[in-house]
Amino acid sequence: MKATIDLDDDLYRRLKVEAARRGRTVRDLVAEGIRVVIDSPDIGGAPSDQHPGAAWFGALNAYATNADDHGLEAMRASIALGRGTSSR
Repeated sequence: MKATIDLDDDLYRRLKVEAARRGRTVRDLVAEGIRVVIDSPDIGGAPSDQHPGAAWFGALNAYATNADDHGLEAMRASIALGRGTSSR
């Protein structure tokens, strides 16, 4: 099946370079990427470590372990504790 996907120019250039580096086609890499996303377990919509933007989200876990609840003030205090400073 054919599909049309709009990619920004920079992303497409990076994709072409990576495909060439791996000795594969752009089509192969796109299909592989789709398979990775579809075949990965869904964990309730939360970001996973496999997602490129999830690294910052995982880093927040260290701060959240100090929180008594998930309210804004508790999270601020937890972050302050994680940084080694007192809460406001």
